[in-house]
Amino acid sequence: MTDDAGVVSLGQDGVISKWTRNNQSHWQWAKLLDAGKEDSICFAYQRDRIAVAFPRVGVKVWIWIKGTWQPQRSILRQNVTSIRFVEDGEALIGGTSDGVLWYCEVPNGTLRAYAFLKSKVLHLDVNSSGTYALVSQSGGRAHLVGIQQMDHKGKIEQVYTANGDTGGENKLGAGAVFAHGCRLVLFGTMDSNMLVWDKAKGEILCGYDHDGEQVQAVAVSGRNSCDKGSNVHIVTGTKSGLLSWWKPLSTE
Repeated sequence: MTDDAGVVSLGQDGVISKWTRNNQSHWQWAKLLDAGKEDSICFAYQRDRIAVAFPRVGVKVWIWIKGTWQPQRSILRQNVTSIRFVEDGEALIGGTSDGVLWYCEVPNGTLRAYAFLKSKVLHLDVNSSGTYALVSQSGGRAHLVGIQQMDHKGKIEQVYTANGDTGGENKLGAGAVFAHGCRLVLFGTMDSNMLVWDKAKGEILCGYDHDGEQVQAVAVSGRNSCDKGSNVHIVTGTKSGLLSWWKPLSTE
């Protein structure tokens, strides 16, 4: 949520929930909406907009209007595996199981293919200015794609892969995310080390050692995962439930 005010989640029952903290030790739950009983894959949230992807029916969209979440025209793209709002919520980008990166304005835009990346898209992250997407894919690979091209085509700027395509989805750990003013990329693991990359050069700078644990989630503090300052930290979670808090690598 905006300014890290809380957490929005999608449950297996299709319910979108909001958790907000009203003091240091108490979290309050509230239901935002029921997206439906069909199995959902992923969702995106931004202030007054919610989108949920379903394998067969595409992406459903809701906008907060006059005190209620009102359904909008769905995006009829099947097999969507990851979505993110861009352009301050005015559009969505998404990835599919067959490797297509697409773009669509909300709620009444035209669906456009931005890039064809061949393998399944597992995760998307977008930089704070909305100009680049990090596209994590099966096979242990992530692409840095420019997403604000005048011809509505994504331009691949960089590829991040360790020792070639060395495995499937479990080799990725967590999906690629921007960090430290969007100058770094966190992606992939090697010998239980979560890898830290130079975004522009595509080179590994270091690894965060998890002592044999398998990393499966990562979060960067700050609204857009790209804030700077002494309050910026990285939190990782492992398969066994270990949470680790890291200070970002300096790039000065």
